[in-house]
Amino acid sequence: MNEWLAAHDNAEAAFGARWLRPRGTLASVALRILAVLIALAALVDPAITVTGAVRSHIAVVNLEPGSSEAVRVAAALARDLGTSFDVQPKVSSDTAVAVMVGRSYPADPPATGIPIATVTIPENVGARIARVSAPREVPPATSIRLEVDVDGRGVAGRTTVMSARLGGLEIARASHRWAAGRERWRAAVDAVPVGDPPYVIHVQADASSADVVVGVRARPLRVEFYEPRPSWATTFVRRALEGDARFQVESLTISSRGVAARTAGEVALTDTRLDSFDAVVVGGLDRLSATDVRALDRYTRERGGAVVLVPDENVNVGPARDLVPNTTERLLERPTKLVSTRVAAPLQASEILVMRADTAAADVLAATPGPDAEPVIVSLPRGAGRLVVSGAMDAWRFRAAEQAAFDRFWQSVFAGLTLAVPPTLDVSVSPAVVRPGDRADVTVRVRGQRDAAVSAAIDGQPLRLLPEARVGVYRGPFDARPTPGRSVVEARASGMEGSASLVVPVERHSRPADGNVVPALSMLAESHGGIDVAPDHLAAIERFVRDAVHTERAPLERRPMRSAWWMVLFTVALSIEWWLRRRRGLR
Repeated sequence: MNEWLAAHDNAEAAFGARWLRPRGTLASVALRILAVLIALAALVDPAITVTGAVRSHIAVVNLEPGSSEAVRVAAALARDLGTSFDVQPKVSSDTAVAVMVGRSYPADPPATGIPIATVTIPENVGARIARVSAPREVPPATSIRLEVDVDGRGVAGRTTVMSARLGGLEIARASHRWAAGRERWRAAVDAVPVGDPPYVIHVQADASSADVVVGVRARPLRVEFYEPRPSWATTFVRRALEGDARFQVESLTISSRGVAARTAGEVALTDTRLDSFDAVVVGGLDRLSATDVRALDRYTRERGGAVVLVPDENVNVGPARDLVPNTTERLLERPTKLVSTRVAAPLQASEILVMRADTAAADVLAATPGPDAEPVIVSLPRGAGRLVVSGAMDAWRFRAAEQAAFDRFWQSVFAGLTLAVPPTLDVSVSPAVVRPGDRADVTVRVRGQRDAAVSAAIDGQPLRLLPEARVGVYRGPFDARPTPGRSVVEARASGMEGSASLVVPVERHSRPADGNVVPALSMLAESHGGIDVAPDHLAAIERFVRDAVHTERAPLERRPMRSAWWMVLFTVALSIEWWLRRRRGLR
């Protein structure tokens, strides 16, 4: 009996010693604890709330799935933009910006008011009208500025004639001899309107054609000047516009703290009544506050207005630096005459800022002379509006030269800018010219008011409008009158005085036998505040998208334990811990 008890005590002591001694090194214990903590955290699955950028949805739509070039372009855009946005192959209700890739205007365009950029895949051979730019309205007794972009492919050595006709009468003509196999020609002509408005202008270039409608503007072109400090550069631009009866000019100039010179109709930049102006001119940029910059950014992006910055020195610091593109200051010994393809009046300056803006997206209004021309005055897209930056800092010193060319230059520039700015209550019809009995769409846009009730009627008959994905945009179809003539569309919005009306020509058009009646794809971008580029300028599209999409920051819920990397770490920890125990002869 005593021998059995002694054997039992020895076995019990051996068992206790085996389980009471450490099972491994400190490293193996730490790895075991880490694996247990990872398993517990995965079981709990904690949620962490952080503030981060919300990935906006954009659409890259390929309208030519059978074209290898279109497939390549759409794939490249989706790959490059996918790093910053959620890219979708079609337009949906939450799409912020759309990019269309194809050759011609789609038969079923997206019924949305979002910005649309287009990449036009060129035709195999021939000349084709890519874009026709003309003001929607012009003041009485004012010529119409037509800008026609014609794409040529495989036309080297040939000559293309562009003509504009109004009521069967030719009012403008231009010709171009193609030097390269692939080229874009921009024809800019001034056409004198004849007859009764609205003016239906038929543009023809070889076998390609397009129609544009221009009305008569009864209200004045409203411009406000804002100077946080007095500036000679802005003062003489203001005097140039005050001498033109087409403009209604208001101004606010702050001389010192509590002292300002103002006109009766001026409003603060942060006032919503600023939306009633077509353009805002800003000088003394070094005194702009961050609040002023935000107000100007809202005015261009949401209102769709034009902001003109007239610096009198290089802007390197301060809130205004976010508005001005990269610039390089040049001081010349003698004044140089700037070259402009849009304005006939020459501008002179000796202190200039050379812009480093993207030339594909920017519209160069004036540049330095010579083969290595550099932009000095540029117009940039900014949301739904335009931002113009003038680098001709001391051009006002030479305002008397060339028969007051300074005044004529700025009057022409502001006429083009303000006429392109849509009103706060805007009504449009697509297509602009309707055949008898055809169906068309009416689009009403309200800018500045989010909760306005909108109604519309055509020839006194009410139209049913449905809200679009974009705030303030409403659309509805209608059937044109059965006989040629003119219909009137009228729209109203609650909280706004007056109404917006549009005359719609209903005409029988004679079309070419080859059926080339489909508008160019670029017209889709033109009507939706976008840009049109060739397939070799995709960088401009990407910059446009990033500039047009306003990235919002919002609280986001993150669950870090759902990452697959935790499983990798869990497996590695257990594997190393098992290897350490086996190395020590443990199980």
